[in-house]
Amino acid sequence: MTIVSVTRLRLRSVRFMPHLYWDARRIKQSLKKAPGYLGGKLLVDQRRAYWTITLWDNLESMNAFRYSKVHAEVALLVDKWCDEASVVHWESDDVQFPSWKEAHRRMTETGKLTPLTFPSADHQAHKFREPYWTKSREESLGHLRKTRAPKAA
Repeated sequence: MTIVSVTRLRLRSVRFMPHLYWDARRIKQSLKKAPGYLGGKLLVDQRRAYWTITLWDNLESMNAFRYSKVHAEVALLVDKWCDEASVVHWESDDVQFPSWKEAHRRMTETGKLTPLTFPSADHQAHKFREPYWTKSREESLGHLRKTRAPKAA
């Protein structure tokens, strides 16, 4: 089984973009070294929204990264920067990325909202705009590894 993880953030203001850019670079470097990480991609959506899809060997690997120092430090800033933030993950038989449309469907149906100090009306209503995809808006977060790391004995 592959774990598919999707996140969506929407910045409250353009003034937070430089901070997000810098910290996203730190996370990207950390992801490449994370055990169990199979690959990922980022979508720079409209209206200051950002989506990520990452694939993991297992739930333990995904959670280990989630609670890693770099990710945990940046996650604390989401409350300050964002008026919308949500996550969803599921198991898949395939080691391939779902479409952004599928990511949106899953987020809408079973996504978990991050508690925020300044939530938008859409956040409070659990509504997510469908992502606007063009190839130029998508960035790789590391090439997809089709093979998994060997399991420890």
